[in-house]
Amino acid sequence: MKKTTLAIAVASSFAFAGMAQAQDYQVEVGASYLDMDGDETILMLDATYYLEQVSTSAKPLAEVAFLGRNSNLSLSFSNYDEADVNGFSFDGEFWFDDFYVAVGYDDVDGDSDISARLGYMLQDGALVYVGIDDEEFADENTYILGAKYVANLGGNFVNLEGELLTNDGDNAIALAADYFVNHEMSIGLRVEESDVSGVDTTWGVGARYFFMPNMSAELEYTTQDSANTIGFRLAARF
Repeated sequence: MKKTTLAIAVASSFAFAGMAQAQDYQVEVGASYLDMDGDETILMLDATYYLEQVSTSAKPLAEVAFLGRNSNLSLSFSNYDEADVNGFSFDGEFWFDDFYVAVGYDDVDGDSDISARLGYMLQDGALVYVGIDDEEFADENTYILGAKYVANLGGNFVNLEGELLTNDGDNAIALAADYFVNHEMSIGLRVEESDVSGVDTTWGVGARYFFMPNMSAELEYTTQDSANTIGFRLAARF
């Protein structure tokens, strides 16, 4: 059924390609549902405010804020059904010409995580950055080296992302790739690998489709050692 849902989304992108005329925006709000193999379900509401209007002209809609270097502030609230706890997060991304700064604070039932990123845009669409995560439940900080590249392949775009993470001698790598069928639709693959003994590789697929000029649906599916997670998000822009 999960494969069928993704296939329908891909087919729809071809059937309705070009129908949506993108609109500039300054606010995005979303609602998400996450099912972690039946062991936990999470409901989340999120909102992002951009300090300046985001232009959507001639760019893939999922990446316009990144390509436009649009600074923003975001807030989210989540509810964990089985654990019966709540969480919230506050994040900010700021651009100073080619320099990138991001900070975040997350809290789930009193366990907090403070994160920071510092990066530089080497050229349009190519960002490299370093980061640190200070998690309350971890003995040591996690240090991060990452990159993100959104490239134009003759009218169709690709998004490539990668992170190397290290924590007290334990290392991991996370990779993601998205192909934009058109400006409205993307499909992608994800993989995470760790050198920690007993931790299996995580594989994933994802898709996002703007079925209206300012509304989108997003699907993510991951699997690790037969444990499956599926997430769905609806979002609107104003």
